[in-house]
Amino acid sequence: MPDEQDADPRYLVARIREALTKDPRVNELSLEVSVSGGKVLISGTVATEERRRAVADVVGELAPGLEVRNATEVVTTSAAPHVEAVE
Repeated sequence: MPDEQDADPRYLVARIREALTKDPRVNELSLEVSVSGGKVLISGTVATEERRRAVADVVGELAPGLEVRNATEVVTTSAAPHVEAVE
């Protein structure tokens, strides 16, 4: 019989968020995570394609029986909006 933590997707979401923050392959604080209907959805932006792949790897390690949909987007610093310094 699964315990309450295994049955409640909020616990899995919390574990995934923590791993995406702490795992050195990813180290991302601002990714969105949701779990529903046997699927994990990850969205947000990352700096490189390598990091995007690492997101899927980390989530797959934590939720091996679930489908992972990695909707993260790679945004390079050159694509980031220009911020003007105010003196």
